[in-house]
Amino acid sequence: MQTSVELQDPFSYSIYPILIAALLILVLSLFLLIRYLIKKKKQAAALEIRKSILAAELETYKQKYLQQLDEIAGRLQNDEISGRTAYQQLSMTIRLFVYEVTHIKVQNCTLSDIEKLDMPLLYELIREYYAPEFSEDNDGDIVTDPEIGLAADAPAFMSSIERTRKVIERWY
Repeated sequence: MQTSVELQDPFSYSIYPILIAALLILVLSLFLLIRYLIKKKKQAAALEIRKSILAAELETYKQKYLQQLDEIAGRLQNDEISGRTAYQQLSMTIRLFVYEVTHIKVQNCTLSDIEKLDMPLLYELIREYYAPEFSEDNDGDIVTDPEIGLAADAPAFMSSIERTRKVIERWY
């Protein structure tokens, strides 16, 4: 049986939409790569600790933040603030101190971010503050440090204040 219908040529796609799609994918990939590299460079710059701080400037910062610790302790002993508020203020005080001397914005960092900064003293302090700082019913249960010389029955927040004081005093 013969038919008069002839076979059609195979369907072919136009090359222009394929080139446009490939070009868009290439441009998007380059954009994401450049954005990633810029972000990584900014993070590396933020982690660079400022070593050239003058000794006199460091002492000024130490005195400023030690005075803030004294104010927190005074308000706490006068029952002007709660233990939770004291821990929040302690956390902000040590974070601002570290920012001023290193220019690393630790006040914007989470605990895991601080751990990555390789500052073990800061990490331990902030980890100590976390539970009492964020829990309404936890006033802290920190064991006192024998090196500080606090009485065994001293409130936990007072030993935290003293530990914070020691970290600030010993800062390079």
